[in-house]
Amino acid sequence: MLARLMEIHGENSFKAKSYASAAFNIERLPVQLTDIEPEKIFSLKGVGDSTGKKILEIINKGSLKALEDMVLKTPPGILELLSIKGLGPKKIAVIWKEMEIESPGELLYACNENRLSRYKGFGQKTQESIQNAISFYMQSLGSHLYAQIEAYAFELDKIFKNAFPK
Repeated sequence: MLARLMEIHGENSFKAKSYASAAFNIERLPVQLTDIEPEKIFSLKGVGDSTGKKILEIINKGSLKALEDMVLKTPPGILELLSIKGLGPKKIAVIWKEMEIESPGELLYACNENRLSRYKGFGQKTQESIQNAISFYMQSLGSHLYAQIEAYAFELDKIFKNAFPK
């Protein structure tokens, strides 16, 4: 998330790519990151000194100050656009900074008015796919995949069984 927000804000692209690379490599680890000894984190593929310190900050504090700061200077609608399939940081930066659109609803309205195709990188096909992706996103708000909520369901089941044994 930090790398994507850095790209949207036009921050140092080298740092953003290094964070994205580290995140990709960490996701592919066969063990949980918290199971790795702190000093060995710096030797993971794609993890340098700066990234390693940020990882330790997340492990130790449960949050990352740099990410929190980036989120604070990003409109909530822009964060929501990151959830829409087919919209990457570069397209979102153009949508926000050049088109002055800050929410999925505004973007859908712009698509319906055929305004996106006026900008470089946003042809008719791109506009249609964005329109479809936003429509799908809005229809599926509040819905979750079973795998996403399974752990919560089991936890609730335990709580209810303890509270209401009969």
